[in-house]
Amino acid sequence: MKFVTLTSILSLATSLVAGQSFCSGSSHSGQSVKVTSNKVGTIGSVGYELWADSGNNSATFYSDGSFSCTFQNAKDYLCRTGLSFDSTKTHDQLGHMYADFKLVKQNIQNVDYSYVGIYGWSRNPLVEYYIVDNWLSQWRPGDWVGNKKHGDFVIDGATYTVYENTRYGPSIDGDTQFKQFFSIRQQARDCGTIDITAHFQQWEKLGMKLGKMHEAKVLGEAGSTGSGTSGTADFPYAKVYIGSGNSNAGNSSAKTLPVSSSAKTLPVSSSAKTLPVTSSGKTLPVTSSGKTLPVTSSGKTLPLLPLVRPSQLLPLVRPSHHFLW
Repeated sequence: MKFVTLTSILSLATSLVAGQSFCSGSSHSGQSVKVTSNKVGTIGSVGYELWADSGNNSATFYSDGSFSCTFQNAKDYLCRTGLSFDSTKTHDQLGHMYADFKLVKQNIQNVDYSYVGIYGWSRNPLVEYYIVDNWLSQWRPGDWVGNKKHGDFVIDGATYTVYENTRYGPSIDGDTQFKQFFSIRQQARDCGTIDITAHFQQWEKLGMKLGKMHEAKVLGEAGSTGSGTSGTADFPYAKVYIGSGNSNAGNSSAKTLPVSSSAKTLPVSSSAKTLPVTSSGKTLPVTSSGKTLPVTSSGKTLPLLPLVRPSQLLPLVRPSHHFLW
């Protein structure tokens, strides 16, 4: 028994050390492509996307999965890399999903809302989902992200607040009704491994069931309710994989799946997102810095989540990913 306990401790220690290696030292590598307008594409086995509704923006994507996002005077901007699927298998059928990421923030200005973490879609049911581990704004995303707050849960060793939302708008399947799922970490982190499947499993316990997977990607998104946001979100390490743990620890079972060509067919919605002003005519709450923020649905209305960008509704979609708003 003592031997088993010691072995477990040593195994955990080894895993933690390996898991931190990409946090202490990592840099972009492999082939690269620089994108200066909205685009969905692939480099090697990695799917990528840049989407913005305004401003002077760019992103550089690398074949190792890493990427760098630069935005200037953007109302809503996002870039992401990871795995694309063909919407024929559930996450259970695909296998246990993880993502490793490292974020370096540079000269971030005027960010009113932001999501850094994992983003994706599923079909049947149609769901847009977020696992948020960090943000580029001064404040953590709040109750305004969803009209149903499930509460706080310990997922993969950290506390996350889980939200659910029902929206109608642009999606990877056109203008239609869809669900949005959110896990938002209480304490932001700049680097680490996200157990994506652990979030899916917690959501299912709450009756929040995903359909057949369309994508799972590391996301950097920033938006402004004012004149526009600027800065750089650099991800010197980013990898989404299916396997048994840390991709940087020599996990031979980790594998990237082929990118679905359909991941890039969705046109960018030019109308994608008008941001916060409540329908009841109320003005959004003002932050200490004088910025207005989105209000919640209990009389306050959620910020029009960034309307989609093709395939992703970002909350409303953007090409292949549209966002929430």
